[in-house]
Amino acid sequence: MLERFFPAAPLAAHVEMLWYAAREALPHRRERSLPTGCVDIVIPLRQDALLRYEGLAAPLPRLLRGAVVSGAHDRFAIRGTGGASEVIGVHFKPGGAAAFFGGGALGALRNRSELLEDLWGPAAPLLRARLQAAPGVGQKLRLLEQALLARLRAAPPADALVGWALQALAADPAAARVAALQRAAGVSPSRFTRRFEAVVGLTPKRHARVLRLNALLPRLVRVGPRDWAQVALEGGYFDQSHLIHEFNALAGVTPARYAPVAADQPTHVPIVEAPRR
Repeated sequence: MLERFFPAAPLAAHVEMLWYAAREALPHRRERSLPTGCVDIVIPLRQDALLRYEGLAAPLPRLLRGAVVSGAHDRFAIRGTGGASEVIGVHFKPGGAAAFFGGGALGALRNRSELLEDLWGPAAPLLRARLQAAPGVGQKLRLLEQALLARLRAAPPADALVGWALQALAADPAAARVAALQRAAGVSPSRFTRRFEAVVGLTPKRHARVLRLNALLPRLVRVGPRDWAQVALEGGYFDQSHLIHEFNALAGVTPARYAPVAADQPTHVPIVEAPRR
């Protein structure tokens, strides 16, 4: 079961969606989470902890007991999927989490998942307890929405320059050119990069790479056998070799081996374990 809730203004300027998911055990015990360039909050409701692996070769996962915030990633992460699960979460828009996590936190969270309590203090476990006690999915989603709205009221003003840059990059990820944006911004390249990273959690170039990947994923899900040279050209890559290198670096698999768990979850890729001998 997966339910999505798309909030109205003013939250809609920062949050792509709130979501709730409940399922029984999956046939695979780990998944690659492909990078989106966005920050996420994940709150376990049934299980005691969320499982995160430091790498493919890691024998044991990190156990994150409680609500978790995952910073913006520019490479795949590995999460444990064993056992039944009931979770609720927030998927922020690019740069949207800055209103809820200040003081340079987003840069430190890049490619990391940490306990939400470390950033929000006692409010995080209290929110989790309230969500667990709420009787229905709709009520849980409304409680989460209200908690975000309360924090948004105390948020600092948004950085208009970074907002403009994000819109320009998202308008055409395949053709995005960071150097041209830097010149148009009217500030030095280093200042542009610092301001962008403080809001997004990634540098402009890293964010542009992730945007280009995510623009490509739905097409790979939809179509069958592919002309990879043409896919590379239309996706904004120099050539087929560039596409394969970039895809493998960010997703951990080649484009030809990319197979998500479902068409509507293109950033979740099961890890097929080799049979034990």
